[in-house]
Amino acid sequence: MLQTIKRILYASDLGQGSRPAFRYAVNEAIRHDAEIIFLHAVEPISELTEDIIEDYLPEKLSKKHSEQIMQSRKLRIKERIESFVQSELDAGVELPKPATIKVSIGQPHRIILEKAKTMAVDMIVMGDRESNSISRIFLGSTAQKVIHQSQVPVLIVPLKKEK
Repeated sequence: MLQTIKRILYASDLGQGSRPAFRYAVNEAIRHDAEIIFLHAVEPISELTEDIIEDYLPEKLSKKHSEQIMQSRKLRIKERIESFVQSELDAGVELPKPATIKVSIGQPHRIILEKAKTMAVDMIVMGDRESNSISRIFLGSTAQKVIHQSQVPVLIVPLKKEK
């Protein structure tokens, strides 16, 4: 039985070279007449950094700074989507539905899995950069963690390592 795909979660680290993974997400969205949810997870800051920020910045200012970072990331994502659509899609071809943009703070694999569940997505698309086997043994990759814990299909697109 074929699964109906109506919502695709595209998870991105916003790094250079992530366009091939987004290309797959867009192609799947067009093929299935699906919505894309573009998700970027911001790594949480360490406790030490948080303590330093609290010591030197008033809480109101710190919160305002965090909100500005989130808004900046959302704007950057919106610009990337618009650039992609203009440069990669043929005239008259567009996303079936406007992309939804989400930016959340937390460990990327946890955020991806949480949003996939709460937003009832049918597929996750994400890139995976080459990394050495030692780091994968001890840390694992976000993609590996998502693959092993996801309740929905996950499409992993190999990406070139950032320089």
